[in-house]
Amino acid sequence: MTNDTTKRVRLQEIKPIQIYPTCEVTLIRQGREFAEVLYMARKSKPQIRKLNKTEYVDLRTGEIHEFQAREGKHREALRKTFQELRYLIRTNFSSKDPWQKLITLTYAGANMTDKDKLYTDFDKFIKKLKYHCKAHKLEYIVVAEPHKGGGWHMHLMLKATTPGLWIDKDKLTALWGHGATEIQQLKGDDVGSYYVAYFTNLAVEVNQLAKATSNPEEGSKAYIKGGRLQYYPKGFRFYRCSRGIARPTREEIEYWKVQDEYGKAKKSKAYGFLKELEPDAEARGEQLNMLQRESYQR
Repeated sequence: MTNDTTKRVRLQEIKPIQIYPTCEVTLIRQGREFAEVLYMARKSKPQIRKLNKTEYVDLRTGEIHEFQAREGKHREALRKTFQELRYLIRTNFSSKDPWQKLITLTYAGANMTDKDKLYTDFDKFIKKLKYHCKAHKLEYIVVAEPHKGGGWHMHLMLKATTPGLWIDKDKLTALWGHGATEIQQLKGDDVGSYYVAYFTNLAVEVNQLAKATSNPEEGSKAYIKGGRLQYYPKGFRFYRCSRGIARPTREEIEYWKVQDEYGKAKKSKAYGFLKELEPDAEARGEQLNMLQRESYQR
């Protein structure tokens, strides 16, 4: 095994460019309403192949290297997973559908910290709920959310393949059997972004964090963006889906076709890839590549 001399690459936000109409982009469709476009200036082949959790092979030289531990890697992995969750929610749920619900399942008494028990309890509950609602075929995404004290509760995004789904709150609490429950209509023009922020941002009392930006609608609460991520343990599968949940689709398509179908992008962000070990690379114009991400909503 050789020492790792591979040059790192860092990302830096840059000004978005005008993509030519005939350029090929990756279109990620998320249901009927949402889509994202990924555009890379130069298509690049993978330069490494992962062998196991600690090693990879450099495809250019055939040498085997060890992955270098990076601070914040766990948080980056979580952010990527929450992006996938955002896509799933957008693909399957909408606040415009009055029969779709967000159900919160909590535990009574002391914090429940057993992750295995969490999903065991949920599996029993969803079986009972399906039997109770047997006139409907239920589909769901369930997300486990941690408290600062180490305890857990669950958020269940629920829908049926036919309209008219209604669940009595007292009956729901009895089916759950571990504590209180809550049923709400889905919120937000963009339900994916709204609920991913809801699951990841940490609410604190303003007097505990005087410099936090206060949300006037929440009174004494303030929010730390992404603050809850620190409480998700490594390797924990924090969301699950039923089998009928649709997946976002990807396709390579000419850029003009995207705009013809969805109109102008709502948001655009671009990132340049620079050689991390060469601090003057940017000044010399040595940008290795660039990635542009655009969001669309009909």
